[in-house]
Amino acid sequence: MRTAEAGGYRKVRIEGYVRLLPDSPNTGELAPLNEFNDFVLTNAPNSTQEEINERNRVINKMQGIKGFDPLSNFISSIPAEKTVGEESINIFEYSNNWFPIDGKKHVCCGKLKKFQTYDGSGAKMDWNIFIEPNDEFSFLIDDVLKYKDPEWATKAWNGEWRSGGWHINKETGGYLLEGELTPDKSFYDNLFFPNSGEKVENIWGHVVTKPNIVLLEKEICLYGPWVRERVHNNRPEIHPSEMIWWREGKGYYIMLLQDDSNRFDNNADFGFLGGSAPSNWKPWTEPPLTAQFKIAFKVNPSESGLPQEMDIREVYNRFVVTKEDTDASADSDNGTSHALVINNKNLLVVNEQQKNDNDLGVKFVDISKRPDGTIQGYLQITTKVGGPDLAGDEGYHVLYIQKK
Repeated sequence: MRTAEAGGYRKVRIEGYVRLLPDSPNTGELAPLNEFNDFVLTNAPNSTQEEINERNRVINKMQGIKGFDPLSNFISSIPAEKTVGEESINIFEYSNNWFPIDGKKHVCCGKLKKFQTYDGSGAKMDWNIFIEPNDEFSFLIDDVLKYKDPEWATKAWNGEWRSGGWHINKETGGYLLEGELTPDKSFYDNLFFPNSGEKVENIWGHVVTKPNIVLLEKEICLYGPWVRERVHNNRPEIHPSEMIWWREGKGYYIMLLQDDSNRFDNNADFGFLGGSAPSNWKPWTEPPLTAQFKIAFKVNPSESGLPQEMDIREVYNRFVVTKEDTDASADSDNGTSHALVINNKNLLVVNEQQKNDNDLGVKFVDISKRPDGTIQGYLQITTKVGGPDLAGDEGYHVLYIQKK
């Protein structure tokens, strides 16, 4: 048991506690002694209006989740370069190509209007994720319009029209934001963004694949560097889109994906524009990558059927290295099943069902009490991926969080 009090917490061990593991592969399997512990909070602080408003924003505009890289959100103004030998260099003579807009990674949430893959030169096999941002994230397009060249030729692309190199929504005429990522080859045939479907040749003679995916026209969220791509008339992108999440049924899918295009791995991939890198800067996809997902919850202590329960299930994994970082892998309590107890009432239980406990850090954070007595907060899940070999240790971690 971990007891939280004003100013911190202290650990309290409960000896001889035995709990039946839910959904165990062997019916009736018992957890080892001390496997189950509680996170106990007394006198939860009152929610501020700002905290209530922020939770409402997360629920209504961000699919119920805040995704963030707590270690490398800062990317500075240093642009990433196009690799010599790519067609863009030969045609447009550009080198510095992906320019950060405000020096940070950002979330973009909105409707998925189109998805395609492009198997390009070298290690590149791009996911092209075209998003119509909701009103909370429309600034990700609006604030980049000033870089758009109005003289850029308008051309047809895959039977659809782009305005001056920017992707547009055929139905509304509005601009779309592109999320882009090259996953590890072992993830090409995943369930959600597969590299299979109709093959189409675009006006440049490149063949793209248009899979038929179930997420089309649904709201999803991306997170990664917010940049403008110079070779495409400075159109806005989240590139690489290292985190992706969405609601599904009674739960959520969350992804951390390390880009495998070899375009953002080391200092040689960036143009320092005559300067040097800040001390707190690193290449955008230099391993390991860290993801912190905060899933909003709300519990009324007086409701029946408590505790609420969530299961964390692992869908795909490769080079998950969370265990190498004691801070990232730390839980609010010990074991693989975690209970939030407030004023002696068990409100929420979260069960880790992945193979290795230390592959995730699971915590209850930002807990507060609303004016009606309801408890709000976030289930924080932290994971890290990517081994030291930039030519083969690219990682990913895909989880499904099921609300029972």
